Amino acid sequence: MTDIPAAGDTALRQAGAVPLLPADPARIGPYVPLGLLGSGGMGRVYLARRADDAPGLAAVKVIRPEYAEGPDFRRRFEREAAVHGRVRTPRAPHLLGTGFDDALLWMATEYLPGLSLAEAVRECGLLKPAGVWRLVAELGEALSALAAAGVVHRDLKPSNVILSPRGAHVIDFGISRAADSSVITTTGNRVGTAAYMAPEYLREGRCDAASDVFSLGCTIVYAATGHAPFGDGTGVDVMHRVAFEAPDTEVMAELAASDPALAALLSACLAKDPAGRPGPRQLIDAATAAGHGRASDWHELLAVRLRERQQGCAALEDVPVRQSAHFRTPVEPVLAPVRGPATGTGGRRRPLLAAVAGIAVGAVAVGAFLLTRPAHDVPAAAATPISSGPSASASPSGKDDGGKKKEKKREKKDTSEVQTAAPEESSGAPAGTPSAAAAHGGGSAGRGSSTTPTPTATVTKTAAPPATPAWISGCTYYSGTEQTEYGDKGQRVVQVQCMLTKRGYSVGGSGVDGEFGKDTQSAVKQFQSAKGLEVDGQVGPHTWAALRSST
Repeated sequence: MTDIPAAGDTALRQAGAVPLLPADPARIGPYVPLGLLGSGGMGRVYLARRADDAPGLAAVKVIRPEYAEGPDFRRRFEREAAVHGRVRTPRAPHLLGTGFDDALLWMATEYLPGLSLAEAVRECGLLKPAGVWRLVAELGEALSALAAAGVVHRDLKPSNVILSPRGAHVIDFGISRAADSSVITTTGNRVGTAAYMAPEYLREGRCDAASDVFSLGCTIVYAATGHAPFGDGTGVDVMHRVAFEAPDTEVMAELAASDPALAALLSACLAKDPAGRPGPRQLIDAATAAGHGRASDWHELLAVRLRERQQGCAALEDVPVRQSAHFRTPVEPVLAPVRGPATGTGGRRRPLLAAVAGIAVGAVAVGAFLLTRPAHDVPAAAATPISSGPSASASPSGKDDGGKKKEKKREKKDTSEVQTAAPEESSGAPAGTPSAAAAHGGGSAGRGSSTTPTPTATVTKTAAPPATPAWISGCTYYSGTEQTEYGDKGQRVVQVQCMLTKRGYSVGGSGVDGEFGKDTQSAVKQFQSAKGLEVDGQVGPHTWAALRSST
């Protein structure tokens, strides 16, 4: 007999979602939520099915009550949903419906079983040249369709591009327009991520189809190099570089060395003058002339992940909707409520306080940018804070605000994203991670304390929990399982080198330097041979697990 809860949890995570919590809605209009896809400043997005068991899955975004209750916001939201409904292209999810039921303002779109471009690069590596050109062609098709429908995206970035077996798609273009017109932004605030905003949008608040082409150029540079062309974050430095400076010479030189034609096209997309940028049709033609486009496949590791997503979605569709309640996380019994200044009823205000703090930081950054920017012949708007939810504070790029490559910072940020993006994890922490070791240690202590004492004057000693190995306690630079191989740099490599050296393997005279060279590759092979693993010199999921094991 099939274990519905266990099978459902596995299928949910494979499809890109996590189990629902008791507080999540049981019904959203005609949809029954199956799992949570994500959350942000504007609301939460659920993976859902129609209550009548109709085929297909939907991504249903529920707007936060403080926005949804405003009648002006609802009118703008409905207007933008209508615009979204006019966009008919395979390069964007189809609108399935909207509603305002039981105080829930929602929008449902077709669910695309894929990975965001940010996730794909982080977990499966940079796109190959054929994949990058495919991205150029298909994002060009997307922008062409948006322009035909009178839609300007204004927040095109790696996390808003979905890669699926069917190709590349853009998401989140309907709600961003509604949010930018709401009471929260009528004072001139910007919506978007600074590293991917167009210069005219930062300087003047003006945004059109050419601005989307600029953001597309930044996004494709990231896909090809792993870096945003103007650096990362929402700080004054990044905004100044986007608005007034040339792209990072090192990043663009790396691109030109691998594909001069692509580098020339993307340099044109990043022109400060919107009139100098190519249009969407020119992007499609350039990809065709380069001999790439829709015929190109995603590289193997990415293709495998996308097939897994499809399989998870198919498994969810096989389960009748009436059994989906089994997917919900059960309520844990509360033995004794803990109350204090940060708990009790105040606990519910934490997300709102965090959001207010984030907006305040953004306001300070943009205010400083507008006060310190050089004189420009284009009239500038008033100081305008950025409000874009969780992605406003960090972009997928590995560049810091100073414009220099800081792999250590990028890898630390990537780790936090991997840890919080539960839909992309497999299941649980690998044996031997610090958290697993702590759990095992706690179990030993518990068993020792329950032993019946002997009636004797002799002092009895309780067995101490086993010491945590040095390669676990002393190597905490990175906790993911991303592929790491010859030629890589950064915190993943530092983690591998640290664990190897703590286990007694030599990684060369330079020691732990974050450079995956021949000596590190040789040490990996020695370790793989000793553990009976495939000896390929690459640190994949099995080698990561073995390195982190307690033996």
